[in-house]
Amino acid sequence: MDPAVTDDVLAELADAVLRISREVDPHGTTALDIVPLTGTEALVMRWVDMHPGTSPSATAEATALHRSNLSVALRSLVAKGMVDRRPDPADARLVQLFSTERAQVSIAILHAHWARKLRDALGADTAGVQAALTLLTRIDDGLRG
Repeated sequence: MDPAVTDDVLAELADAVLRISREVDPHGTTALDIVPLTGTEALVMRWVDMHPGTSPSATAEATALHRSNLSVALRSLVAKGMVDRRPDPADARLVQLFSTERAQVSIAILHAHWARKLRDALGADTAGVQAALTLLTRIDDGLRG
C-alpha cells in the first residue's frame, strides 16, 4: 500500500463516498418518479437485473442475504411489479428471476438521474472518471470478498 495513504485518507475517502451517495439518492430532496425500494430490495433488484434468469439461491449467495430475508425482498419486488418469477424451462421445480419492464423503466430513470448529477458536478472535466470507477469497483469487490 502507498505509504501516503494513511488511515485518515482512507476514512476521508469513505466519508466522501457517503456524502456523494446522499447527493445522488433518488429519494432525497429531488425525489424521482420511480418505484421506491428499500436498501435490501435495491440490492436484490440490482443482482436480478444484472443476471437475468438467476435463481433465488444464487441471488441469496451473491447478495449475502439469508434466504428468509431474500424471500421477503423478492415477495415485495414481485408485488411492486419489479421482478417476475418464472419456472425454469429445464426443471419446472426451480424458479428463475427476471426484471420486469416496469423495473427497466425505473432503472433507466435512475441511471439518467445519476449520470446527470455527476455530469453537472464534473462539468466538462471528466478526466479520471474511468480510473475512479476502477478504484471504487476494486474497493466494492474487496469489501464483498
